[in-house]
Amino acid sequence: MKKLIIPFVALLGLAACQTNSNVVRNSQVSLLSLAKPEIAVGDTYAYYRNGNKETLTVTDKNADGLMFEITEGPNKGCTSEGADFISPDTKWTNCAGSNGTQSVIRKGNIWPLKPGAMESFEIEGTDGKETWSATRDCIVAGTAMVTVGTKTIPTYEVICKDASNTRSWFYSPDNKWPIKFTKVHKKRGLVEDYVIDLGQGAS
Repeated sequence: MKKLIIPFVALLGLAACQTNSNVVRNSQVSLLSLAKPEIAVGDTYAYYRNGNKETLTVTDKNADGLMFEITEGPNKGCTSEGADFISPDTKWTNCAGSNGTQSVIRKGNIWPLKPGAMESFEIEGTDGKETWSATRDCIVAGTAMVTVGTKTIPTYEVICKDASNTRSWFYSPDNKWPIKFTKVHKKRGLVEDYVIDLGQGAS
C-alpha cells in the first residue's frame, strides 16, 4: 500500500523473505489495458506485510484522493492520504512513530495500465525533523505471473524508482487492490514486502 505507503511510508527493517520468490516475469502474458480501480469509502484491503497480517480501510475520499487507516495489525492506527497507491503519500500520522507531509506534483498519467505507460512525481516533504526532495519515475515495465498460495495470477508490473528506493506494484484485472507490492532500498536490500490476503495464510 500506500502507503501501499503507503500507508507504505515507514521503513520497518529488513524482511526475511525474498522479493521475487513468487513472481515470474513473462512477456507472453496477454492483458487488456487496465483502468484505474474504483475505490470507495469503507473498502478494506487485507494483506500480509513482511509476514504480518494487516487490514487497510478507506476512511474518506475527496477530489484530491483517498484517506486510509490501518485498522488491523502491528501498525494499527497509522493513517495516510494520497491520490492512489502508486502516488506518494501527501500526509501520514502515527506510522511507525512517524508523522509527515509531502507536496507532490504529478507529470503524466500511468492509467490505464499498459506496457510502456509512464508518470513521474516531484516530491518535497518533511517529518518535522528532516526535509527532503526527490523525483520518482514510474513505468509499466511489463507483465508477470504472481503466485499467491495456490493461485497464479496474471498482472501488470509497475516499477517506480527514485534515488533511494525501487518500488514495484503488481496489479490484476481481477482485483482492485495490488496483488503484491515490494519496496527495495538500493543500499540495504529488501525493506518491505506486501502480498494480498487471498486466504493463503502467512508465509
